[in-house]
Amino acid sequence: MKTKSKGTRLWYAIAIVAALSVGGMLLGSATQEMRSGNNPPDWTNRAIEEKIWKLLDNDKAVFVSLPEPDFRSLGEGFELPDGGKLATDLALKAPGGAFDPRDLTKIPAEKLGYKAEWVVERYKRYNMEWDITGLKLTSLNAEAKKYPWFIIMNGGAANFYEFFVDLKNRPGWAQYLAQKMNVMIVTIPGNFKYGGWEEPIQSLKRQPQYVLDRDLPMSEIELRNCLLNNQVVMQGLKSLVMNNTQGDILLIGHSTSGELAMLAYEDPQLGPRLKGRYFGWGSGGPARLSLTRAVKEPSRGGDGEGGGGGQKRGLEALSRRDVATYSRGYSWFLNPMYEPGMSVAQIADAWLNAEARRRPQFKQQIQDLEHGAGINQKGWVEVQIQGLLKKTGNPWGMKFEDVDKDLFSTHFTRMDGYKKMVWTVAHFDRNHWLPEDPMKAPEVFFANEYRLANPNAQVRLIIWDPPMTHYGHLELPKQLAAADYSVVRWLMK
Repeated sequence: MKTKSKGTRLWYAIAIVAALSVGGMLLGSATQEMRSGNNPPDWTNRAIEEKIWKLLDNDKAVFVSLPEPDFRSLGEGFELPDGGKLATDLALKAPGGAFDPRDLTKIPAEKLGYKAEWVVERYKRYNMEWDITGLKLTSLNAEAKKYPWFIIMNGGAANFYEFFVDLKNRPGWAQYLAQKMNVMIVTIPGNFKYGGWEEPIQSLKRQPQYVLDRDLPMSEIELRNCLLNNQVVMQGLKSLVMNNTQGDILLIGHSTSGELAMLAYEDPQLGPRLKGRYFGWGSGGPARLSLTRAVKEPSRGGDGEGGGGGQKRGLEALSRRDVATYSRGYSWFLNPMYEPGMSVAQIADAWLNAEARRRPQFKQQIQDLEHGAGINQKGWVEVQIQGLLKKTGNPWGMKFEDVDKDLFSTHFTRMDGYKKMVWTVAHFDRNHWLPEDPMKAPEVFFANEYRLANPNAQVRLIIWDPPMTHYGHLELPKQLAAADYSVVRWLMK
């Protein structure tokens, strides 16, 4: 019988404590949502904000951490005017919670604390039409214009719902953020569908909705699954941001979309609006560093999140979420679906069932390949795309060379030109942090590489110490919003 390592035993001990205490902690934080008209527009827990600023001012530390009690004490000043009731009711009435985001615009802004607007931006690449969407939450806070637009971009297999409401349709991270700042939640092409998906997650009939006003033939969908590289998404993101926001911006790419935030700094229109600032949340670094890390830290480098596999099946096949996937560092005891006595696998299963309709629960292989060390498979990717173009007859008149030049742009991302950078990471985000051995964590390597490329910049890495996972925005959304607000204010100093 194998015995657990000291680090593993410690991890499980912490988990047990978290499981026992989470019920009481959640009860303690579930106070009635009321807004006081006497508070100033920038109201927050000032003592903790100053502690966050002091941590971020430390230019000697490789990383800093905000203790769990401090993090949990955050949230005052972020209450929604109606406690989130009207948006929650909208989600509860919709099958699978897949409410129509256009209905949010019917709710009076003073009830929400922000004006909601649903934007669909259609654009062309490779002679094909693509739809990218943004849910704009224009804050009613009098000082919101002082801060950049906080633009959240979904990671793999997700969409805007994940950031707007939690798994039980209670107010989500973005709604709390919008009490202070202007927010836009971007959903990449294919990952949103009006009414959600009725097909089972593992069904081959469950496919991306690349244009929202019509269904596409399967042969075209399969080709698009191979074409959704970062340059395709970047064109839509740029159009969405430039046409629907003004002033400074922060691009927060969660998980796989961290690549987009890095690529945007080179863009002649987006770059100047970023002002040399970077804000990461479970974002990692550009794919080019996956290869660099394999050389500098051979015992720890490698494929990274994206991996390099995929040759056992066609490139058009989607990666589909399942219990095993969500049991590996994604599900933990702060998940809203947790009930006392649940195992990690049971939490993951409850999560998948709760989000089976509105969340896509699939991811294109090209997204994974471009987010890791997969550039060695570029030849295979080229052959797969050429084969599908031939199969469809290429009625779009697409030029393969236009596609080929876009592939794996994430391996050529520039890393210089930054002034202030902050990576924020959750304690149990195991794709990005290793609490048992922090100096071996991926984010430490990424931050150090950016320090080398930007010797005069303030490059920081801060860990939120509650037992949150990669999905901390679903676990402690109000506290996270308050912590992020303080980070944004530090970036503006």
